[in-house]
Amino acid sequence: MKKISPKLVVTAACLGVALAACATKPTPPPPPKKPSAATLAAIAAAKKAVTRAQKVGCQTQSEQSLISEALAAAHAKVPDNMKAQQLAGKARREADACANSYWLGKAKAVLRKVKNYTNLNAHEQNELANGEADIENGRGRTAYDTLSRLLAELKAARTTYTVVRGNSLWAIAGKSSIYGNPFEWPLIYRSNSAKIRDPDLIFPNERLKIVLNPVRSAVKSAVHYARTRGPWRNGQALPKDRAWLASQQGTPF
Repeated sequence: MKKISPKLVVTAACLGVALAACATKPTPPPPPKKPSAATLAAIAAAKKAVTRAQKVGCQTQSEQSLISEALAAAHAKVPDNMKAQQLAGKARREADACANSYWLGKAKAVLRKVKNYTNLNAHEQNELANGEADIENGRGRTAYDTLSRLLAELKAARTTYTVVRGNSLWAIAGKSSIYGNPFEWPLIYRSNSAKIRDPDLIFPNERLKIVLNPVRSAVKSAVHYARTRGPWRNGQALPKDRAWLASQQGTPF
């Protein structure tokens, strides 16, 4: 019978002890997971929405609280990405809704001013329609930007007209490229009062300034004056012409 070496017996015993020790050693926990890229993007979008809302005066305490909850869910030992995204999405929507309400109010105020202007061309009418549609569909900031741009254009819309032989303020105002209404001739007189001494008498080659989009109140006053002024008197300005001009000082045009 073959004898087993004592050295081998001892080694086997030691190996058994080592294996037992390995079997009882606790498994280290897995490293904590990180929130997903979608979750981080949702939280970032919510923070930006809150910043935009704060800039227009919105109170954002509830939205900031939702973001804090979203961050806690995202950075938990086991991130809850779904919960974090839902909370962040709610914060973003509420902040955007508040900001949009602000811009809708601003857009409606600008719309009232735009509608006070007359003689809009096709492009201006199209911009007005776009702004009204944006308001109707709740696009506050877009509506405000469109209508503000249009208002600036209307305020600045000017052109010049060079007088030719046989012209009169009446005839010029009646041109479709000017006002399309001869009774609006006092508007041209008003724009050129420093140059025109007598509205019944203008001269060839004079360059007259034309306000293309006068406001409704200015048009109403001009038409009323034109209808009640009385007969034309070449070379003899009527005292009430200057009186009418004086009455327009400081009024919108």
